[in-house]
Amino acid sequence: MSEERLMIKSYDMDFWQLVDHGKSYRKARRILKKKYPNVYYDTQKDIWTINGKVHHVEEDK
Repeated sequence: MSEERLMIKSYDMDFWQLVDHGKSYRKARRILKKKYPNVYYDTQKDIWTINGKVHHVEEDK
């Protein structure tokens, strides 16, 4: 698994853990922006940006 894929997986797990503990989506994203300053997920376009490079991730089936 690539480093970018691992970073996305880690970010995603941390995001849902925060949401499960009562944080709003917006608050969880703000918290994770401090922990992962180079990672951004655009929900409208469904793309990840890591270190300025766009990554399209398909769900594992």
